[in-house]
Amino acid sequence: MAVRDPEAKRQQLLDAGLAEFAAYGIAGARIDRIAKLAGCSAGLVYTYFGSKDELFEAVFEAIIQRALADIPITPDDLPGYAGRVFDSHDSYPEIVRLVTWHQLERAGASPPVRAVTEAANAKTDVIRAAQRDGVVSDRFAAEQIVALVLSLSAMWSSSSPETGAMADADRAARRATVVDAVRRLVEP
Repeated sequence: MAVRDPEAKRQQLLDAGLAEFAAYGIAGARIDRIAKLAGCSAGLVYTYFGSKDELFEAVFEAIIQRALADIPITPDDLPGYAGRVFDSHDSYPEIVRLVTWHQLERAGASPPVRAVTEAANAKTDVIRAAQRDGVVSDRFAAEQIVALVLSLSAMWSSSSPETGAMADADRAARRATVVDAVRRLVEP
């Protein structure tokens, strides 16, 4: 007799949801494809998550939680942090696509995702403290530094391949550019 594992099934649904939402966006995603990929019925998706939107929110929040756990912000080494964020974007393009779909389809249309707001606030608080300690430049507000560091870290994952010479540069050169730019941005 097979043993049921609700947490394993929930994770299979989250993984299938990530693949589906990254490929098709929220509007284009189909519960039947998610269910098939997870090896269950469409009804089970609704049992676990209630709706396609709730599944998307759960997938998005799981990504945020994973990023926070896997890539903790290091105020004493923001260039290294930027490099690790770059690595993550380079290694997980499906997550970059899912975040892009979220920006396209959800930005301003619903309340902010609590996990995103909490993560941004925590990063800002860490930067603000590092600025007070003289570890990070105060040329920009803490909120601006967070935005700039994250934007620099993601710049090649969200740009067109035809954007110029650095688009053709190898991965190590692109990463080094990100790390150096953040170092110059935050050095006191």
